Amino acid sequence: MVVLGVTGGSGTGKTTVSSMFAEYGAYVIDADIAARAVVEKGNPALAEIKKEFGSAIINSDGTLNRRALGDIVFAEPEKLKKLNDITHPYIADYIKKRLDQYSGGLALIDGAVLIESGIGSMCDYMCAVIAEHDTRMRRICERDKLTQEQAQARISAQKNDSFYIENADFIILNNEYTDALRKNVENILKVIELRKSK
Repeated sequence: MVVLGVTGGSGTGKTTVSSMFAEYGAYVIDADIAARAVVEKGNPALAEIKKEFGSAIINSDGTLNRRALGDIVFAEPEKLKKLNDITHPYIADYIKKRLDQYSGGLALIDGAVLIESGIGSMCDYMCAVIAEHDTRMRRICERDKLTQEQAQARISAQKNDSFYIENADFIILNNEYTDALRKNVENILKVIELRKSK
């Protein structure tokens, strides 16, 4: 099995790229889904988050208020680091279990902080997805129903393009969906297949 990490900042279109890999048979593990799963009601990660950030980030039904938590952590880097310190070990464990259950050819881990969290160590290759700032802003505002200020706060809280590029084996520029995007995915698959056969 080969494990490919697909990473990049918010709004770069990692999900679109990962979906294309899935069309070619890749088993996709979405770190965002993992992050939601580990903070579900009753899970130890949620209890730790409540202890750290207070009951204001908990809904009346006992679930996590993601918007309220996001407003806190994306405004202060130190608080975002605190949240990551709590959740990353749980997310890594979730992803490792999914990988252990898979025995096919190509597994893909899709996530914004694969490198920083240490999850990237599970990957044989890393693919960075990047996009222009205005494109990212538009995607984040449309997807998450955020204001320009909130979208900018999320972008500012993450690493810049150069960080992802420096830590990647492959780079995909994803400003708009084009045939070139699919061609990039196909080329990466060819390179991985070629290296596997050596």
